[in-house]
Amino acid sequence: MKLRTQKKQTAFKATLFAASLAVTPFVIAGGNSHYDSDDKLKDAWLDGKVEAALLVNRHLNNFTIDTDVKGQVAYLSGTVSSEIDKELAEAIAKGIKGVSKVENDLVVKKQKHDDKNGVDKERSFAEWYDDATTTAAVKTNLLINQEASGLQVNVDTLEGVVTLTGEVETEAEIDLIVKLAENTAGVIDVKNKLKLIS
Repeated sequence: MKLRTQKKQTAFKATLFAASLAVTPFVIAGGNSHYDSDDKLKDAWLDGKVEAALLVNRHLNNFTIDTDVKGQVAYLSGTVSSEIDKELAEAIAKGIKGVSKVENDLVVKKQKHDDKNGVDKERSFAEWYDDATTTAAVKTNLLINQEASGLQVNVDTLEGVVTLTGEVETEAEIDLIVKLAENTAGVIDVKNKLKLIS
């Protein structure tokens, strides 16, 4: 039990440090005018800023919110636990300079999962915290690796099992993303649902 606690503390400290490294470029990148010339680059940059802003907000469980930006319109999908969280996520996205509009498709739903007996139950804060920490660590590893399309990959964690979804360009990139997830502290198993861009 003591070893597990130490591992969690170490993973959490590493996650906080890595997250600060990954998030900082997005948060302070206000003067990057070269992104204005390429629409796809600008959208990816804005998507990173929206995701980073949601990630650092302590009132939201960003790990159940998926973001996408197309034509400077921010699309929010996934689940939140209340209408207040839904409105807050939209307000944060609207507050990002360069985002022209927000399409808020978030669904209000309490976080539940099946226990070992198949009974649907609400996740405890400790369970949610462990999974959120693992998700943050995986996302951070994907964002700081230049060969992985971190912004194109959605990461969800339930009881240490990470599910990867999204579209990437090559099989080699899928293999890399899966390896990065598998080698992240706190990950018990990885479900690969990544697809190639068609």
